[in-house]
Amino acid sequence: MEGGKTVSVGAVYVPNSYVIHLDPEDFERFEGLIPTLREEFAGLLQHSATDRRWHFPGALVVTFDEDGSVAPGRFEVHAEHDDAAVAPPVPAEPVLRDVLRLVGSQPPKEWDMTSGRLTIGRLPACDVSLNDANASRQHAELVRRDDGWWLVDLDSTNGTFVNGSLVKERRLASGDAIQIGSSRLEYASERVEPAAPPRIGHVVSAPTQVVSNPLNAD
Repeated sequence: MEGGKTVSVGAVYVPNSYVIHLDPEDFERFEGLIPTLREEFAGLLQHSATDRRWHFPGALVVTFDEDGSVAPGRFEVHAEHDDAAVAPPVPAEPVLRDVLRLVGSQPPKEWDMTSGRLTIGRLPACDVSLNDANASRQHAELVRRDDGWWLVDLDSTNGTFVNGSLVKERRLASGDAIQIGSSRLEYASERVEPAAPPRIGHVVSAPTQVVSNPLNAD
């Protein structure tokens, strides 16, 4: 950091974008520790800069990258001034996706349950429209309440079944099998993992610092 400082009128600026290059095998070994190492390294840089009253030209960004040119057991730190640097976003928490699937349909057919109410029936105007002569025109509806999704029969001719039982209304659990006319459906509540944020990094022609990898020290 010190080797890359720049002095301006009234302030000293040090690099704010750091890419730590590891041998591919070392990267694989320590990949699970990278979030912790990134936070610790950024904390050390921030503490050092504060103590010396140095400034960063933009957000402090620390990333790790694989580099086959780095010898095993060592790492290279490439640093640069980057006023456009953006700190990596905080990983998003997994979310639940509620979905209704038509069992045995080819091609597969499903409906995302993103609204608070979905009608099921033979009419094309239904949210879940079934090509099924044994289903009523408006056979049942799915209603989201405070305690989850409920299936409510709309006085259908042939009745509504959940897991083989005739129901007037029933709170659904993930995996429940629904029978409407001759159509078999399944309700599922699935965890959706957020997409991993892209790795942010910068490549410069020469490293500002090359040191032995302390993680491999005896």
